[in-house]
Amino acid sequence: MNARQNVPAPVPHDPPLPRGEWRGEGRLPLDCGSSKFGVLRDRPLQHHQDGAKCAWIVVAFLIVFASPAFAQREVRIRTLPETPLPFVTTCVAPAARIAATNDVAGVLVVAHRPRSPSHLSIFRLDAQGQVAAGDPTPLTLPKPAALGDRPNQGLGLACHPRFPLLYVWQDVPPNDSPMPAVDPALSAEFDHLLIYSLEETPPKLLLGTARGPDFHCGAVAGGFALDGPAARLYVPNMQRPGPMKNTVPAIGWLKIAPDGLPALVEATAAGTGAAGAPPATASPAPAALLAPPEAAASRAARLPALEAAKAPGAAQTLGKFLESAPTTFSDWPSPFSYAPLTDDTVLTASFSGPVSWVLSDRLGRFGYFFLHPYLAYRYRLVAHPRLPTAYVISVAYDGRIVRLEHADGYFTLTPQSVVIDNTVIHSLPVVLAKTNQLAVGSAGRICIVDLDTDGRLEGKGLQMTVNNPQIEALAWSERFERLYVPVEKSP
Repeated sequence: MNARQNVPAPVPHDPPLPRGEWRGEGRLPLDCGSSKFGVLRDRPLQHHQDGAKCAWIVVAFLIVFASPAFAQREVRIRTLPETPLPFVTTCVAPAARIAATNDVAGVLVVAHRPRSPSHLSIFRLDAQGQVAAGDPTPLTLPKPAALGDRPNQGLGLACHPRFPLLYVWQDVPPNDSPMPAVDPALSAEFDHLLIYSLEETPPKLLLGTARGPDFHCGAVAGGFALDGPAARLYVPNMQRPGPMKNTVPAIGWLKIAPDGLPALVEATAAGTGAAGAPPATASPAPAALLAPPEAAASRAARLPALEAAKAPGAAQTLGKFLESAPTTFSDWPSPFSYAPLTDDTVLTASFSGPVSWVLSDRLGRFGYFFLHPYLAYRYRLVAHPRLPTAYVISVAYDGRIVRLEHADGYFTLTPQSVVIDNTVIHSLPVVLAKTNQLAVGSAGRICIVDLDTDGRLEGKGLQMTVNNPQIEALAWSERFERLYVPVEKSP
């Protein structure tokens, strides 16, 4: 026999609201749209018009009293006035890709695109920072004969702040599509890091190193930077064994000794940054700065040990630290930019945007910051040398420059952007700290955007036309306070 059940009478309620509409309620609704569960709300409020009036009053108050810095986060620059820039110096270096200056030696170094007559061009500078008369010195980067006709190219340039030393990071780009990986057997003796002395003409190769299984071969880009104290050289496209018995990308650095050459450690003490374990971030006591003659003597004495450390199974190896983050850096090139802030914090650019790397953070050492529009593999980042500010561009896409603030290496607050109309940026941004400006290279012109005292982008600037259809290389000299721009030919 079926038992009779007492069913409560249905409670009348309003029909669900269409998605995107809302009405004033007795309490704040939990949802302003509709779903398969309907809209969670109470009985309609009879005097909802009064609430709408209050809302408009609040909006008007915010519009009147809001700070302009927060009210306008994107600024469009329609045109930049054309004017000669007295601090810009051009040099003839066709197919230039990157450039760097060594203020100690008074040298400008330009790296060319693949299959150029030479890999590097060395320009000597006079006492005023102008390019000296005469042709530049061409420089060809060495590679093992096993690589055959596969071209090698320079991916990164860095100069020591106290010694006439040039650091070059090179790689062998993959062939045209389909792009086969470089056979490890052929690249086993390929030295990614080349260190030159700029005291001689042509520059003398002191050391070739950074070979073996810790360094990926076959990338077309990568970040490369020397930190402020010249104690760490951040290098691109490192690798290490992954959790699935595969090889995964890694980022990290090589330790630099006080004489400017890489430091050696016992092979068993080489750091690799175990996944899930925070690396040791306590910086050693700063080494005493060596005078140039003492540093030169130290380099000469240590070169045999550095050469011996390249052999497989050597008792000593390069002092280095590398760490993998398969989600943040899932493929090579990795990363696209380095911006060291301190021993504990580094800003980088991954394939998906700017990334903060805080080595002492035990919860998560890597932090994403997604930008709009999302443009994979195009982001490049540079940090302001004096302010907690970073600037991000998307190469070969548009004229957008994004400013991000950071606190102790963590990105914070809302980004600000400036869009230069009818412009495509091709170069890494260069911060002109003394004049409070930001320079970028475009198609046939240099764009200079003004910054305020806090590093915010202002909606004004200048431009200068130069003879280069695609300016990828810019270099700034603190000593001469000049911006160097390679061009295809003399005007």
